[in-house]
Amino acid sequence: MSATGYPKYDTPLTTEERRRLAVDPAATPHRRINDTYFNRIRWPAAVYAWFVLGGAMFAYLLFWVFEG
Repeated sequence: MSATGYPKYDTPLTTEERRRLAVDPAATPHRRINDTYFNRIRWPAAVYAWFVLGGAMFAYLLFWVFEG
């Protein structure tokens, strides 16, 4: 059972064969994430903001606990 995404081949390809195989991107439209504005900018910014705000909240709570 191999999900290689190459419908022309009956047997699974080796790693070297997959690296050397030139695949037309139009023939496999669902193999890569679409390069949209959300995927390029908003998603990484949301993850970054999540960690920054989470760290700020953690620091605030930590100082609040030890100050009181």
